[in-house]
Amino acid sequence: MYQNSEKIILLKPRVPTSEDFEHDLNGLFNKKFNFRSNNLWKLPDFNLWLSTPPWHVKALDILKSRLNFHKSQLNDFNIEEWSSHTRRRNPAGEVGWKVRCVINPEFLTQAWTKFYECASTYKIVPNQAFIDGKMVSLHLCEAPGAFITALNHYLKLNHPQLDWKWIANTLNPYYEGNSPSNMISDDRFMFHTLNNWDFGVDCTGNIMNWENSQAIVRNAKTMGKVMLVTADGSIDCMQRPDAQEETTSPLHYCEIVTALQALSEGGTLIFKLFTIFEHYTISLLYLINYYFKEVNIYKPVTSREGNSEVYAVCLGYKGIPNLDAIIPILKMAYGTEFYGTRSLFPIETIPESFIKQIEECACYFCTIQCQVINNNLQAYLMQKNIALHRDMKQIRSIVASEFIWQYGLKSLSHDLEILKGELHEECKANMNPRYHRGSYTERQLYSKLSLKEKSKNLHSFLQADILSNPSILINEPVNWVTLNDTGSILSLDFTYGLPLQKINSSKFIFVPIFRLYQQIKSEKDFEEIIYNNSEKPVALNLTKLNIKNYKMLCLPEFDHTERYSVFEKRCFQTILSMMKVLSKGENLIVQNMNLLTHFNVSVLYIITKNCFEKAGFTPTESVILYNFIGDSTLSLLELVKNEYGRLQCTETRDVLNTLPVQTTNVGEFFNNVVLYNNTFYRNKCTEYLLTIDQTI
Repeated sequence: MYQNSEKIILLKPRVPTSEDFEHDLNGLFNKKFNFRSNNLWKLPDFNLWLSTPPWHVKALDILKSRLNFHKSQLNDFNIEEWSSHTRRRNPAGEVGWKVRCVINPEFLTQAWTKFYECASTYKIVPNQAFIDGKMVSLHLCEAPGAFITALNHYLKLNHPQLDWKWIANTLNPYYEGNSPSNMISDDRFMFHTLNNWDFGVDCTGNIMNWENSQAIVRNAKTMGKVMLVTADGSIDCMQRPDAQEETTSPLHYCEIVTALQALSEGGTLIFKLFTIFEHYTISLLYLINYYFKEVNIYKPVTSREGNSEVYAVCLGYKGIPNLDAIIPILKMAYGTEFYGTRSLFPIETIPESFIKQIEECACYFCTIQCQVINNNLQAYLMQKNIALHRDMKQIRSIVASEFIWQYGLKSLSHDLEILKGELHEECKANMNPRYHRGSYTERQLYSKLSLKEKSKNLHSFLQADILSNPSILINEPVNWVTLNDTGSILSLDFTYGLPLQKINSSKFIFVPIFRLYQQIKSEKDFEEIIYNNSEKPVALNLTKLNIKNYKMLCLPEFDHTERYSVFEKRCFQTILSMMKVLSKGENLIVQNMNLLTHFNVSVLYIITKNCFEKAGFTPTESVILYNFIGDSTLSLLELVKNEYGRLQCTETRDVLNTLPVQTTNVGEFFNNVVLYNNTFYRNKCTEYLLTIDQTI
């Protein structure tokens, strides 16, 4: 296979093209801006840093208004329909497909292709790495991990002699306090490489927490000289598309401050940013230009032309001799609201020659984006123009072939991949598909709808996206799972971190179901109706299931009057107390059991494997624990109780998990927990909306 693929790559594929296509091709692959450094540029005195209120540059404000005008023309377009249209219009839309067919790299995503372009376009591996024969890379805000697999592919093809080590950080998808809108929950790569991921001292992975940042820097430096830092962070701006830069700038600040501390002299920094209109970005780029020999702004061909995304590729880190003096100043604004109230540098301390280059750069990328939006709008109105689509199809084919040839892509044997081919075989369902629906205008109008209209809106989502998908629910009276025949002996492996205030996300549920549940509960008027008309859990037909000699335990619902971590541990103690009075051979029916958190799921895993013959997951909000083995099996649960009891006096540390995720998040047990949660919360949503409809 690899020999045939290599022959295809070595021959430069050329489809007959017109001069216009050649011109388009050059433009697509060369969207770059290089800052022209000036030795007269100096940083302001330390006492002036973060000392002045925000400022504006008139020329950049005009560009911002121009771009937002073009964006506003899309406000009334259905997001799914418009996304489908722009995907068809994307000149690089076939790159991923072609690369997969010809090269089949490890964990190919759009991020993979974007990073490979950066690596192939600029000299991202510093000379020092070649001198030492080794390098360490740090990857911030990295999930799901495609920058890492792309870097591995690049190094194995181009610099196989280098001894490379890596460490990564991202919002922890296994921490249920993180918001799904800001977190990438895809853990296909992370699951197998968890020892390389650093989620900070509080296990959230939030790099905007200073202590987390410092822990990551220390960890990276223990591995050797950090010669490359990448930062691919972003924040969901769907509700504020006209304020993307303001929304994401605090994160970019934290990424850069972390990178400057971690990097060794001569190192490379690659970070994502968006528009360059505001004082935040201008100041950060001035700082970067001072501390790096070369700074480039680059938009890869596989980055959607119609968005504002670009990458800063910064080469030749000079180091910061007086870093210890700067850190306390930078820390003041780190992850705080203070950052939004002050400019990093006063406008008068930034040279006019630099501001002119900022204007030039901003204008260049803004013009490209506005032109693309305009072209896509025109094409949308001319969808029946066959010639237009024929030209785009030809361009897409040319770009895909050019991508492989220009960057010298070849296949790697599986033994050179990070996971040795394992990801090629893995196929996981997407538990977190795109949630946003309708147009921007419709989403903005939702808050102004009447309760009845909101209920109707949510009910239509329930019907279209959840009830129409029966495969994600329990369709049998009970799904039995047996774990005590696996032969393995359980040992506890505690994960510690920030106590959960509430559950915002979970690896154990189809995300749209839980988001709908959260949206219903977030409406205060809905909450009151639900509370006043709450129903008891649906009764199990235990006779039909041939369940005899049992005890019943109904757990309360979380009412948000306390930290979720406190509520969770109290429910655990209730279950443990009930198990202590069970007789051998008895069954325990637990109703309303919350299985969204890794703590609860790991506890259920221990109970199922050590204490009962099997567990049954029902569609009626109940878990059946069948045939109690005896109280001698409770020792691990007592250890769990003792461990979190030891930590209850602290507000910053709790037991988040008792087993490795590689134990609980796989196989039949995991699949049935997900089905149980899907069914449980689908039923809750259906019940709540029906109650609301009957009440209002």
